[in-house]
Amino acid sequence: MHSLSLLLLGAAASVNAMLGAQIETVILPDNRYFCAEDCVHQGVFFGKTLAACPENETVVFLNKDGQPDIDSDTESSLLCRGHPALSKPGYGQRERKADDEVPKQCELRPIPDPGTVFGCLSERVPSGTSGETLQWADVAKLVEGAAAGAAGQQGSKPQPQPQPQPPAGQTSREKCN
Repeated sequence: MHSLSLLLLGAAASVNAMLGAQIETVILPDNRYFCAEDCVHQGVFFGKTLAACPENETVVFLNKDGQPDIDSDTESSLLCRGHPALSKPGYGQRERKADDEVPKQCELRPIPDPGTVFGCLSERVPSGTSGETLQWADVAKLVEGAAAGAAGQQGSKPQPQPQPQPPAGQTSREKCN
């Protein structure tokens, strides 16, 4: 479990993207779960909007007055960088202040007895859509995939351009020497 935490934190440090899944509930291997409630677990932010991203990729969502747009349920104004709400006309974003704008830790809850229905309430999401219930191992795979994608984008080098060829009948100096 400890090595998974380090893996996630290491991957999260280099990712600049949302994880690409609409996550509502995460099942942990120790018979516990948590809901996506604008909280962080092992370096991954789980937003009430069902978007998830590395914690260091969260920004403060600003309302039309330029003030943090604080959710009345979670008391958070954080969204994942690149979230569609950030491009709404009149709204904006800014970087978090290190000390006083950090996401809360996700509340870990015990899984009830087998056969009992449990989970998180999708009706609290403004869009009314419900998200996915994922195992923590699947979240780790999403983080790894996002990290690999970001590393591929950062590590890609421009391809060398072909050198112009001399006109027909002429040779280059390199060939003459």
